[in-house]
Amino acid sequence: MANEDGFLFFNASNPSRFRDKDIQRAIRKRVMRDIGKARRKIKRPPAMTFVWQTSNVTPPSIPERPAPSLTCYPLPVDMDSRALELIHFMNAEAEYNFRPFRKIWFSMALQDESAFLLCKANAAMFLEETRYPHTFRYEKCQETLTYYGQCVRQVTDRLSDPIENTGMGVIICILGLICHDLYVGTLDRWAYHIQGLAEIIQIRGGYWQLDENIQLFCSWFDVLGSVTRDTPPKISSYPITLDILDAPMKSTSKHLQFELLLGELQVSSLNMPHFVMVLQKARVLADFVNKRYDEDGFWKAEDDISPLRALTPITHDLLLLPQVVQLAVEEDQIAVEMTRLALLILLSGLKAKYGFSSAEMPTLHTKLSRLVHQASIFHTNIVVRRLQLWALVIGALFQPTEPVRSQFVEGIISLMISLDLTGGAAVLNYIRDTIWIEIIERNATEQLIHDINTFDSFNT
Repeated sequence: MANEDGFLFFNASNPSRFRDKDIQRAIRKRVMRDIGKARRKIKRPPAMTFVWQTSNVTPPSIPERPAPSLTCYPLPVDMDSRALELIHFMNAEAEYNFRPFRKIWFSMALQDESAFLLCKANAAMFLEETRYPHTFRYEKCQETLTYYGQCVRQVTDRLSDPIENTGMGVIICILGLICHDLYVGTLDRWAYHIQGLAEIIQIRGGYWQLDENIQLFCSWFDVLGSVTRDTPPKISSYPITLDILDAPMKSTSKHLQFELLLGELQVSSLNMPHFVMVLQKARVLADFVNKRYDEDGFWKAEDDISPLRALTPITHDLLLLPQVVQLAVEEDQIAVEMTRLALLILLSGLKAKYGFSSAEMPTLHTKLSRLVHQASIFHTNIVVRRLQLWALVIGALFQPTEPVRSQFVEGIISLMISLDLTGGAAVLNYIRDTIWIEIIERNATEQLIHDINTFDSFNT
């Protein structure tokens, strides 16, 4: 017999070997091991008891299904294939072309059938401009004019309805017409529509019960069109508030030259409290922009209405200041008018920097250059000289054409000498410490410094 790997082998010719003790022992050991395994009690798994308890913990929310496309929402008009194409274009264009308040206006247009027609008119115009940038002519854009005409006819019919003529839908439509007029430069139509809007607001008893965005846009489009003609606003001032304008007496930083100018204005014979207040607002606005202008996305979101809050009040105040209609007036009045125009020019440059309408720039330049050309630079009152210097520098920075620019530079040099300033750099430092917004290109300031330092009459 042999034993290999736990197996017992014996010769069948000698079966007596099966009874040997070692073989019987091996057999019993193997058999009893298997029986022992069978008799052992199988261990039960650990018991777990589940008890129902109330809990204040909010269960995790199930993710919402993706929002349906724009065409799935109920719209004020039937969406034909052309309307869908125009909406798609406006949505796609937002990825590469910034248009202020696009999202706000689109959401408002979806509330009213007439406003939606105007939305399509704008989209058709923008699409045509994109496709044919060199040959586009508004007066030949038949699709836009058709939608615009349909909107005007619907609004006219609704104005004859005694129930609907002062409603929110009509106001939204008129605001849209005003926006369209300003974009294409039809100021006569703007004047007609803004006057109608002013009458509706008056009938309603003011801005009360109007949505805040509607109130803001009423004031914004009022001053935006008025400044292109430099005329007083048509609608009464809306009490717009923003942190930077809540306390215009408190500037966020100290500026020595500005504080000196305010002090001189307050003790001088110039009795112009409203003018002083406007200067303070301008300084606060400048500080606000200068601290944020280089931030990513500042005033570049299509649903951001903070520019309206910041720019509307001061523009409104500047347009309400008395204007010089004749040059045979006191020198202080001319200085104030020059400063008023220069502030509007600075604000126009600020608007242009961030993509807002700034069509008023040529008109303002013409009026300022006329004052500089026909009125002599006075040197008798230091307040007058400071104001005139600031106005001329701002005008020169935004007026690169000749011969007006040379007239401005000559006046700057005359005032620079009378105020004991040495050279163009000293002049620009003085201006920066008075009222300055960091929107002016560095090349423009360097060029003006060079022009001041190399002007012929200054070196002779």
